[in-house]
Amino acid sequence: MLRAAQGIGRFLVRIAGIVVVVLVAAYVALLVLGLQPMVMITGSMTKTIPVGSLVVDKTVSPSTLRVGDVISFRKPLGSAGIDSHRIIEIQRSNGHVVYRTKGDSNPVADPWSIVFERDMQAHRVVFHAPYLGYGLLFAHSSIGVVLLVGYVCFSLVATILKLMAQSAAEAKRRDEPAEPEPVI
Repeated sequence: MLRAAQGIGRFLVRIAGIVVVVLVAAYVALLVLGLQPMVMITGSMTKTIPVGSLVVDKTVSPSTLRVGDVISFRKPLGSAGIDSHRIIEIQRSNGHVVYRTKGDSNPVADPWSIVFERDMQAHRVVFHAPYLGYGLLFAHSSIGVVLLVGYVCFSLVATILKLMAQSAAEAKRRDEPAEPEPVI
């Protein structure tokens, strides 16, 4: 019974390790590909992007934006932060292109317009993964960092101890005199 529990425990630790490695590799891959992962923390887009979703943005030229695209931008009014809302209208005004946005779950359009100044880039949402953003928020929290670093340290120490034990067992086997074969 104890061996079965130990085996299950080792299996779960390995699975957790694999999950952590895959998630970290995926996050690094997004960054290497020039994509920006963010977390949807408000309910303004809940109809299409649930709260807690991992939202991935790609930097694009504002001239490529179209009505219906979901973009991420710094809020020009109200509390500071980044919103991801859908473009509902594009107008030309005083030589500028003006973008009107609205959260899919909001009853009215945003009270502001977005204008990208010369040489500014836009951030178009290219995909989202429901609820994976909670993992990113946890990984960026103090306890998440401590647990992640602790898991890596624990894994390294456990691997080193296992290799040392195997090496010692091999050395012991080599040093033991061979038993004489029975004479028949």
